[in-house]
Amino acid sequence: MKNYVSINLKKDEILIKLSDEATQEEIVLGLRKKLPELKKLYKDEKTPIRVTGKVLKNKEIDEIQNLIKNKIDVEIDFDTPKTLGLHSIKKAFDKEIETSETTFHRGSLRSGQKLEIEGSLVILR
Repeated sequence: MKNYVSINLKKDEILIKLSDEATQEEIVLGLRKKLPELKKLYKDEKTPIRVTGKVLKNKEIDEIQNLIKNKIDVEIDFDTPKTLGLHSIKKAFDKEIETSETTFHRGSLRSGQKLEIEGSLVILR
C-alpha cells in the first residue's frame, strides 16, 4: 500500500503533505492511521498544522479538517489555491476521465461566484 499522507515536523508548524494521486478515501485512511501518533506531540503547545499537496474541493477540506479537529484542537491551514491557476487546470486536464458528465447551467456567474462540478459545464445565458 502506498503512503499517500506524510507528516513533517517544522520549527513553527506541522506540515501534512497529501499525494496528488490519492483519492479522498485513501487520504482519510492514511490520516486515521497517523493521527494517534501526531496527537502524542501535542501536550502543552498547539503548533499549527498546514495541509499541502493535492488540490482539494471544499467538501474534502471540510472532511479532513473535521477529522483532525476531532482528535486535536489546533489551528489548521490549507494550501489549496482559492482560484484555479494554470497548475491546477493542467492537472484537471491530465486526469484520465472515462466518461464526462455534462452539466448545463442557465444564467450567469458573477465575479467571485464559482460552480464546482465533476465533468463538463455549459453555461447558457
